[in-house]
Amino acid sequence: MEFGDGLELGLPCVHCGLCLDTCPTYKISGSEAASPRGRIYIMEAIGAGELAFDDEAAGHLETCLGCRACESACPSGVDYSRRIDEFRPRLAASKRRSELWRKFSRRLHGNTRIFDVGLKAARVVDSLGLRRLRRRIPFFSLLPGRTASSNGVELSPLQRSNVHQPPYPRARVALLRGCIADRAMPGLNRDAVEVLQRNGIEIVELHDQVCCGALDLHEGRRSEALALARANVDIFSGALQRGEVDFVVSTAAGCGAQLREYGKLLGGDSDYREAAALLSERHRDICELLVELGFEKPRAPGATAGGKAGALAYHDACHLLHGCKVEAAPRAICEAATGTAPLDLGENSICCGSAGTYNLQQRTMAGRLGARKAELARISGAGVIAVANVGCMLQLSRALDLAGLRIEVRHPIELLAQAYRGSPGAKAGPEAKR
Repeated sequence: MEFGDGLELGLPCVHCGLCLDTCPTYKISGSEAASPRGRIYIMEAIGAGELAFDDEAAGHLETCLGCRACESACPSGVDYSRRIDEFRPRLAASKRRSELWRKFSRRLHGNTRIFDVGLKAARVVDSLGLRRLRRRIPFFSLLPGRTASSNGVELSPLQRSNVHQPPYPRARVALLRGCIADRAMPGLNRDAVEVLQRNGIEIVELHDQVCCGALDLHEGRRSEALALARANVDIFSGALQRGEVDFVVSTAAGCGAQLREYGKLLGGDSDYREAAALLSERHRDICELLVELGFEKPRAPGATAGGKAGALAYHDACHLLHGCKVEAAPRAICEAATGTAPLDLGENSICCGSAGTYNLQQRTMAGRLGARKAELARISGAGVIAVANVGCMLQLSRALDLAGLRIEVRHPIELLAQAYRGSPGAKAGPEAKR
């Protein structure tokens, strides 16, 4: 079966139904049309001219989060994400989404000034004690405001912290930047730099890198997504081919999963096929890389969110778990940082409702999924939730605030960096690896 630009989309769905229990929208709605096999049936029927592409059909397809949990559950190896992504340009052209939203989304995506103004306003509102009220306002509700993990300090990857840098790097890496997530949580990049350097990993700054293109692809702007992918392939794969870096590292699961898809996304482009495949192969999530190379255990583990009471719970980011197949590494980072294995938040394979811009476009469904996670957090008794994706961090923080729960949301790397700061004098480098 083929859609979109004619790429072959792999094995057919046999409609066995094993994906149903992993689909967030099916679990909420109970509707077959809101399940992976239901959506595949709709797309195939529209492609064959057997079903009208009307508002009802478009609505069922638009509510897909693109979380890829169905792919992990599928025994036949159906590449669902490529099917739905190939269909998204038709959704974008269906006029179901308002032109006002499209213009705002595109303007926001490319304009950090708007985002910065929103961040400042959010912090002011939070300082006035109106945080829960702010969390009910679309777009404004997702901004981090005043949080322990976003302190407003933005550092270049090459700005050195007061951490010993071994004379012979164990690896050289490029840190993926260029995304608006850098503006939302600049402290995360600072911590990533500190942790990598502490473990003898040199960071090589590559200029002119751009957004990974995931948001454009999910919005149906395929040509824009391909242009961004080619730009990043030029920069990163060139550095890999010249031996300037060994890996390309990301801190956000959604961005990392997109880099790993470049080989497929540009597989039909003879000028970029090999270079894109190289970048996909040499990408690593930051937690994955640290575990792969071996990392220093803090001498004084136990710090979570400023001594926040309660257990640490971990929630899998969908694109790290289902897209990159990375499950154990972030848990190992959390355990090293705190001295105890993290609890699973519960329903870890089910999306929290973030999914790129989904929580802006599909606010009702995203809100229900977020509330479900907040209830699991309340039951768990967690004081801190760790998740390895900025979008998930923003979504979960909003859900917890709306539920009246005082629970911090942190990235595993933030926890490790904080634990290192509590271990002065600890050695860094190969001799200290786990």
